[in-house]
Parts: sequence; structure tokens; C-alpha cells
Amino acid sequence: MKMRINPKVKANLIRGALYLLLLLAVCMIPFALAQRDTSGKTAQLPTTFSDSGPGTLGMPKLPAGFALWDQYNSPATEPPINIGSQDFEPASDALDDQAADDFVFTYPFNNCITAVRVMGEYSEGGGPASSFNVYFYANDVGNLPGTLIASFFNLPYTGTPPEFVINLPNPFCMGPGTYWVSVQARQDLNPTGQWYWHNRTVQSNAGATWQNPGDGYGTGCITWNRKNACMPDQVWPDQVFQILGFTEGNPPTPRPRPTPRPRPTLSPRP
Repeated sequence: MKMRINPKVKANLIRGALYLLLLLAVCMIPFALAQRDTSGKTAQLPTTFSDSGPGTLGMPKLPAGFALWDQYNSPATEPPINIGSQDFEPASDALDDQAADDFVFTYPFNNCITAVRVMGEYSEGGGPASSFNVYFYANDVGNLPGTLIASFFNLPYTGTPPEFVINLPNPFCMGPGTYWVSVQARQDLNPTGQWYWHNRTVQSNAGATWQNPGDGYGTGCITWNRKNACMPDQVWPDQVFQILGFTEGNPPTPRPRPTPRPRPTLSPRP
């Protein structure tokens, strides 16, 4: 003979069992989270900081980054393979000269430069450079270097000829536009000779420029002019270099969500 359970009692038993299961689930949550915390830790890389002097904000040492502008190709293999760009000792100030080449940023927000990579050589038996100066200019009328935007002096470098990577002391950011960069070796003629920036046989944008404010070479180019206008044998139009860094900008605009369609209303049956 089967025992019949009162429906109300049966409902109470089922409800009690559900409450018991819910209580067990709540009790298990902290245990599960603890297990996840101990088994799912992520490794963090150590961060190193550098300071540029008293009162300055320490910032992470950034890698050189990727090429924001790339002309590190088509090096000249026939003379003249290079051109001078050097800051000499005071006794030879009249020989101080600079080469400069242009580059274009098209990214609509910040283009942050961390380093400049150049191909270059020393004169026979010359070198090493003690440091490098790096200048950035706006583009002027006639596609020549114009207003000086920023200058960095006595920067350390890595590499050996013909490879030189000059790191900026901090990222330098610029918006889209056409700019000029000049890389100048800080090197005494006596006793370490001269440094030259390697020429490039392919032209990008306007041709490279050169100046010798003290006119120690007698070219008359005391302000910026095309290389071949200063020295007719400078037949190769550009310089070999890269602008290294990273980009940053506003977060992407969220896409608008489609408007939900109204649900059709059903007419009551007659």
C-alpha cells in the first residue's frame, strides 16, 4: 500500500530543499573566489623610472617604439655618400653645419617621438662623437626648415657606425603635419675628426637641406638651402633616417546603438 503525502507538506519539503541548496551555494562563493585568486595571478613586469633633475616627474623608461616615419632605406653607394652635420669645438665654430630632412605625420592625434635613428659615418680615423644634438622645425615657405619647435642637446646614443640611435630624454609629441629633423654630432675636430649623415638616393617630400651659419666652407649657405644648391656634387636628394615613437589620441567614439523596433500589438479577437 502506497503512502500518500499531503500536497502542502510536499510543497514545504521541496521549498526547504531549495533553500538548503541556495545556502550551500552562497557558502561556496568565498571559497571559489579564494581558489581563483591563488591560481589566477598575473605576472607584472617591473617598471624602472628616470628623472631629468630636481623637481621633475619621474616617468617610465620607454622603448624606442615603432617607426613613425621611415626613410631607413636606399642608402647611397656612390660618392658623395654623406654630408657633414656637426657641432665642433669653439675654435672651429665657423665649420658648424647642419643637415635636415623632412617627414610627415598623418595620424590625426599625438605622434610621440622617443628616438631618431640615422645612418652615418666618421672621417677616416675619426670618432667617436661625444653626443648628438637633435632639432625639430616647422615647415616653412618653399618647403624649408622654418620655426624651431624643439631642440635637444648633448643626447647619448647607442650603436656603432653606420648605425646611430639617439634617444630623447622624454617623449616629444606633435600633431599631424610636415616637419623637419636635424641630427648633429657633438664632436671636436681635434682630435676626433668629423661625422657625416648618410645620403639617400630616393626623395620623399622635399629634398634635404643644409646650412653652415659661419660659412667656414665658403658655400654661402648661411641659412637653409637645398644640398645641391650649396654643393653641386650633392646629387643624392635625401638622408637616411627613422623617426621612432608611438601614437596616442582620443578613445574611439562609441558606435550608436540601433533604435529598437516597436513590437506589433495584437488586436483582440472578436
